[in-house]
Amino acid sequence: MFWNSQSKSFYFRILMIGGISQILLMMLVFRNPSKPQETTFHEMDSSNNYMNVCALPVYDYWHPTVMRHVDYDFDPTRDCDENFRPYTELVNGTWRIVEERQGTNCSARCYEWAGEYNVRRGPWMQPGVVSCEFLEAVCWEGEHEVYGYMHTQIVKKEPTTAPKFANPPNVFVFLFDSLSTGQAKRSFPKSISTLSSRFESVEFPFVNKVGENSRPNGIPLWFGKSIEPINNEAFGGENIEPDWNYTKSCYTDLEESGTSIFKDFESHGYMTMDIDDWASQMVNYPSCNGFREPPTHHYMHPFQLVYERFGANITKEHLNGKLCREEVHPVLEYFQQFVDAYKGRPMFTWMWLNTFGHSMFNGLMRADDILVKVIERNAELFENSFVFLMGDHGYRIGKKRFLQTDIGTVEMHNPYLSISIPKRLRGNQAILETMRQNSRKLQTHYDTRATLLDILKFQPQSSFSDKSILEISGEKGNSYFRRQPSFPRTCGRLPIPPEYCICQVEKVPVEDENLKERFGRQLIDYIHDQLEKGNFSSMCEKFEMRKVTSLVHFGHTNHSNTFHNYEIVVETAAPSFAQFQTILMHEKKTNEVKFVNIIRLDRIGKTGECTDSSFHEKLCFCKSLALMEKWKYRMEKQMAEMVLTIEGYFPKYLIY
Repeated sequence: MFWNSQSKSFYFRILMIGGISQILLMMLVFRNPSKPQETTFHEMDSSNNYMNVCALPVYDYWHPTVMRHVDYDFDPTRDCDENFRPYTELVNGTWRIVEERQGTNCSARCYEWAGEYNVRRGPWMQPGVVSCEFLEAVCWEGEHEVYGYMHTQIVKKEPTTAPKFANPPNVFVFLFDSLSTGQAKRSFPKSISTLSSRFESVEFPFVNKVGENSRPNGIPLWFGKSIEPINNEAFGGENIEPDWNYTKSCYTDLEESGTSIFKDFESHGYMTMDIDDWASQMVNYPSCNGFREPPTHHYMHPFQLVYERFGANITKEHLNGKLCREEVHPVLEYFQQFVDAYKGRPMFTWMWLNTFGHSMFNGLMRADDILVKVIERNAELFENSFVFLMGDHGYRIGKKRFLQTDIGTVEMHNPYLSISIPKRLRGNQAILETMRQNSRKLQTHYDTRATLLDILKFQPQSSFSDKSILEISGEKGNSYFRRQPSFPRTCGRLPIPPEYCICQVEKVPVEDENLKERFGRQLIDYIHDQLEKGNFSSMCEKFEMRKVTSLVHFGHTNHSNTFHNYEIVVETAAPSFAQFQTILMHEKKTNEVKFVNIIRLDRIGKTGECTDSSFHEKLCFCKSLALMEKWKYRMEKQMAEMVLTIEGYFPKYLIY
């Protein structure tokens, strides 16, 4: 059928009439839907002492409030073609055609790194020896592409330098984007059980993120630097400016920092690998410089550039799940090739997996079986290694009904972390006991980084027996293998912006509609001011407030002044339908209102891309957005509203 404006209008009417009819029917049948069940945390701070008290978020990870959104059977590849087998292969440095098909012509070409946004492409070649790590194979029938596939291999390199200590342990980091503590417990039962029973892993359930999304959490992990401010003034503390401003963190080559975790490991004799399954990886999003040179001996970024941007059209489709193959599969293959190639040498790898859970609440469910296979296949290797399984932050975009619960709010800011240590060190229960003691305290990514540096530079000097407090020059964190400083481990004392604090305090819902209306409009005005300061006002539509979804007063009021602190959630009207959340500080004497970093709760798609700024993107609805994109975005928002309404009646039938 020819897809023209008339057919669009027709199907749109059918969709809307059908949807509205279903909603009306359900509202007639179910007149009194039950309200969402209130969640109870086991501890709550009633002392109003933000700087010195932290009631850690102890709760039921399988609470009914959460489980109404969970679907253990979610798998977008369920109906994939299980009979598909690749036509080509790359083994032992040689590529060949496995299955010759009459009338089909196949060739392959190499790709190499040529910067964070480009690749060097080789000529098409026939089967034979290959010296590159990333190979694209394509087959045609006449002029028609019928097959596209990306192969990987490891071309071995020599270490940059000899190890500085005898028998340095391997360190493997598996980071799943948007993996919270609760999400991990629900999604990875097999993996967590295997790591615990076989490797005596220790979980750290109270890690607090230090930034909104991946980048302001990844930069602290990899470089030890903050890129978001900390506004503690209204909570009895001091405001702290970020170590790096946006220009420094985005438009300066990251090698210039001199604090790269990868270069630290490389300079100590490790073979290094950085793997990501997304071309717009953490150091580049949305258009940042990233690295001037590959940061590790083996760097998978060119693979993702080919798959998403530079490969043949059919190659760009071969990891979409239809062939039972997704972005994670070549990532794990490349990892396996690396560890097989460098057995006997110290290895440091960092795997950052985005595509499973970033945009789908139940997306991580299918990762458990995959991860268990990796653990079991490499069990002997992992027995003699440090293995980190972690998240950067929790699920944070979409699933409005979940995110607006108290558990959803905590999980957004509470990334998962578990650590297993080499078997030879487990005989000394002291190190495990120290880890367990620290696991019962508030921690941050800075502490995880300090632990990695302790493994690399300091603990080898004492055969991992030193438990004394260690202050690493230039670092903000403290190792999990040692006693930590005795000051209260609270959001006010640690480098945690208050808008992300997971410590539980008393919150009182505000019912004053006039106050809600005033604060909501002030937030919208503040957003417009931020766009004005960034010179983006001419690019972005003006927001109009639709309603204040939530306004709660925080119990931890600083009694030395008249500041009152609130958490506010505001929804805007068409065409943006945006959902903004932030902490609002109200000075009653002067009636002054201040805001901290604004969090965007809904999916924004391409609506803010015109700013080319990760800070302003979430605050902008671009005037230049194509008409079709606006139409698509509006339909998605209206469908989301419909789903939200239906979900209130049938929560189990609309899970994704």
